[in-house]
Amino acid sequence: MRVNNKPALFLILIILSTVLISFQCKSKQNKNDNEPLQEFTGWFEAKVVADRVWRISDHGSDNIYLVEGDEKALLIDTGIGVADLAGNVKTITKLPVIVVNTHGHPDHVGGNFQFSEVYAQPMDFELTNQFSGQTNHEHTIQVTMKNNPGFVSPFIKDTTAYKTPVLLPVKAGYIFDLGNRKLEVIEVPGHTKGSIVLLDAANKLLFTGDNNNTLVWLFLDGCLPLEAYLQTLQKLNERNAEFDHILPGHGDVLDKSFINDQIVCAQKIISGECKGEKYESFAGPALKCTYQSASIAYNPDNIFMK
Repeated sequence: MRVNNKPALFLILIILSTVLISFQCKSKQNKNDNEPLQEFTGWFEAKVVADRVWRISDHGSDNIYLVEGDEKALLIDTGIGVADLAGNVKTITKLPVIVVNTHGHPDHVGGNFQFSEVYAQPMDFELTNQFSGQTNHEHTIQVTMKNNPGFVSPFIKDTTAYKTPVLLPVKAGYIFDLGNRKLEVIEVPGHTKGSIVLLDAANKLLFTGDNNNTLVWLFLDGCLPLEAYLQTLQKLNERNAEFDHILPGHGDVLDKSFINDQIVCAQKIISGECKGEKYESFAGPALKCTYQSASIAYNPDNIFMK
């Protein structure tokens, strides 16, 4: 998604984001009976996926993570923003909560308005601001209610009473110190220019936003060339001794070996070994290649760095 000040393109981006919500909210995430489940006020569900780590399902549209230390908690992404995320988080932890966005797409920053400060990589600031506003929120609410008829939930329909959160910059190497628990920011440009992941090395966990989903979209306007994304994967994989599990922005927990599948998939596209099959989505056509458990949907005109 390319940031552009033209109103027409901005509206197109909003429409695409709400169609995404419509598509994703139709299926809830897989439930693991071994994971404790905490029901909220109808919209969210929270599961313990590691020690003092909760995966909050945003009604199946995305994963939001809450990580507790001894003194503070870190909320990773804010979802589409239709319901009271801030209030529900308070039912899990009584600690002060820090908020960070992995990247600026609407299903990860939609609830930013519920918090006074949000950390993000500066390259995604403009994108984040576009998708955190009332205009996008109104469209999101409309589509959500249309595709969930009769659903009873305390939807937040008007954000004008909320103050715009202050965006605070984070870059590679920044440490969120939660008290006997530290998470390091690693920059992973590809899906967006300002994408980041968060490494909890002491607990062998990597929170990856949309960088390491089983299907990664690299065909959107604003995605970096596939060669650049491959470099990102290779650099991240150099640190694989520091984590065992990947906690992605969509889907279930993955083993760290998944990054190897992504690397080979990208290499096969670049070498021409995988020609790609047609991939159709609401965001437009693309080609898709798959290797083992990893798939990449890409733009054939945006493979090589200039």
